[in-house]
Amino acid sequence: MIEQKSIHIDPYIEGGNVIYPSFQLSLQQNSITGIHTDVSKIATLMSWFRKQSNTFTHFRDTALYERLTVTEYAHFCLQLFHPSAEKITDLLKQLALFEQKNVKINKLSNGEKQRLAFIPICLNKERIQILEEPFQNMDQFSKQIILQLLHTAQKCDKQIILLSSNLEDLMLSSTYVYRLDTTGLHKLDFKEDDIETNPLTLTHTPIKIHKIPTRKNDKMILFNPPEIDYIESVEGIVSLYVAGEAYPCTLTLNELEQKLTPFGFFRSHRSYIVNLQKVREIITWTRNSYSLALNSNDKTIVPLSKNKLADLKEILGI
Repeated sequence: MIEQKSIHIDPYIEGGNVIYPSFQLSLQQNSITGIHTDVSKIATLMSWFRKQSNTFTHFRDTALYERLTVTEYAHFCLQLFHPSAEKITDLLKQLALFEQKNVKINKLSNGEKQRLAFIPICLNKERIQILEEPFQNMDQFSKQIILQLLHTAQKCDKQIILLSSNLEDLMLSSTYVYRLDTTGLHKLDFKEDDIETNPLTLTHTPIKIHKIPTRKNDKMILFNPPEIDYIESVEGIVSLYVAGEAYPCTLTLNELEQKLTPFGFFRSHRSYIVNLQKVREIITWTRNSYSLALNSNDKTIVPLSKNKLADLKEILGI
């Protein structure tokens, strides 16, 4: 039976605006959980987790004592965390730093420094490990080493949570991936390959799918309609925008309009479809020029055609 742990995370409200609401994060035993969100939310989450018991927080900009050698720094960490029966040699081999054991930290490459900063992850005994942007600006070899380290920690009954603005990193490293935005936490469904369906099966058992497929780095990502802020078509290329990030979609705007209208989406312009739940303001620039301001951190503006204004007012009841 898989053991589950649930963490209740407090909301973050700034200037009367809900940056993100409170949410429950379910953690499964022997798994790595990734949360994809923007830099400001990551910083707030790290501050929140730092105050929790049974939790270790690893910050991206972990300071290293540059005048120490690799071995001296490892000994310092051993004394700090008081582990039992830990061997410096095994620890450095695990991080592919044994050959650099007598090298001063200020002489290491960037990747070697990044791997060295993960020693506290190996040594601390807390059950919940929170890592901020663990793979940012990291070379491929170091990524592989750190991935192995995380999988080893995961097998030792540690609950690992990765916070990152890089979705690809989370998809490659996490068992489960969530997105955190102003509406809350949403689990992402993604697949390595396209889903192959049997036409005969579809004939006898119609299936209604309420997810919108997109492509990112050779992977298919499926979004729930409420996650989408707006959709844009530029020179025939359709992109979904979710939390400020664009995701290419093979469906046409007409197809998307048909699918998403029942979910509160509106064709505001020949090249745009907008999620009306995300609209904060209708802006009048001139007698013939209008825009929609979305409720997002980057203050997104979507055009509104003059001939669509009446339809929008009718839908909104204004």
